[in-house]
Amino acid sequence: MRLVFMGNGAFGIPTLHHLVASPHKIMTVITNPDKPAGRGHKPTPTPIKQAAQALNLPVWEVESPKDPHLPERLAALQAHAFVVVAYRILPEVIWKIPPFGAINIHPSLLPDYRGPAPIPWTIICGETYTGVTTFRIQAGVDTGEILLQRKYPLPETWDAGQLERFLAEMGASLLLETLEGLALGTLTPQPQPEKPNAPYAPKLTAQNTRIFWNQPAEKVYNFIRGLAPSPRAWTLFQGKRLQILRAEKVPRHTHHPPGTLWQEGNDLLVACQEAPLRLLEVQLEGRKAITGAEFARGFVKNHFLAVE
Repeated sequence: MRLVFMGNGAFGIPTLHHLVASPHKIMTVITNPDKPAGRGHKPTPTPIKQAAQALNLPVWEVESPKDPHLPERLAALQAHAFVVVAYRILPEVIWKIPPFGAINIHPSLLPDYRGPAPIPWTIICGETYTGVTTFRIQAGVDTGEILLQRKYPLPETWDAGQLERFLAEMGASLLLETLEGLALGTLTPQPQPEKPNAPYAPKLTAQNTRIFWNQPAEKVYNFIRGLAPSPRAWTLFQGKRLQILRAEKVPRHTHHPPGTLWQEGNDLLVACQEAPLRLLEVQLEGRKAITGAEFARGFVKNHFLAVE
């Protein structure tokens, strides 16, 4: 197939590599323009642009998929399909251009976890299985016809970064299988099942990434790993934001009020509802990331303190 690839984030890089190694031909890669980043505000390309340039692929930097000139430029390429991975919402005038449609890779078992942050919320909600779906983009967010879907067990110790890397590879393989099925006519798109109570995956914000310690330890543990390595779960310690990068469960009860922080040997423990968590890595506002043991020696020192 002749393909146009659309993407921004690193999640799409394995798919780009798989497509380059396949018989398909990538006509161009569409991504966002460079944006200032870092202390020097140096113009920085998207991860997809960097990968595409390393593969010697043509790149179109597009400010908005609603660019009035974009449909004509895309139609001229005569692509069979558009492959869309971690990009932006496409207007109908774009996704209707290719005969096989615009095919998206979504890291969840649709219709569960539609929305911009499916991987973090899958972990936060304590799911034991997850998956990846290829679907044909239509009107509505993540609501198009399902092409293929694969289910995988979710290890209870994985954080969002580990799950993202795994699903990026699985999604790349599933995309190639999807293209083959469409080309051979052996794949029949299926409408997404009706599921009124399907969990949604909203955008992560400062408000919905704050830890509430008066919840069961299992729930707080899932919350922390679902937000690692970024944007990180956070709490307040002596009026400053304290990010929790890594934690682990402690199989015992505690009678300390939720949010109580204390040192036990080299361990930094925090009380949740009924049970504590061991904090393995933390970062206090304005400081570098350190181990829980280092934080205990520097701030807790055998006293019982509190996080909020």
